[in-house]
Amino acid sequence: MKENDYINCSGRKVLQYFPPDSLMIELPFILTKKKMLIRKMPYMLLEKKVVGDYTAAIRLIDFHEKDGIVFLDVQELLTNRTYTLSWNMEYTGDWWLWSLADFENLTSSVKHI
Repeated sequence: MKENDYINCSGRKVLQYFPPDSLMIELPFILTKKKMLIRKMPYMLLEKKVVGDYTAAIRLIDFHEKDGIVFLDVQELLTNRTYTLSWNMEYTGDWWLWSLADFENLTSSVKHI
């Protein structure tokens, strides 16, 4: 285990850094190959809203973890708007507010329908 990896209170490794530009987030709503996220790469974002859902093509700008919260700085490709997604890695419930998927995962899901 690396010093910056994060293991939650259940003893499960949720986050693992792969310097200089990648991290693995072992959460069910990270829909990427091997749960990896890479800086500067594009992803599709799905956000659950009070009324309806929101989707956008985004690029991962940066990431970090503090006090069990993972922070993902993203930029929407269409509008260049930047903001931060965050998640408490101690949460073990079934609800999620956002999800990220890569092209490979999205296209392989379509093939199985």
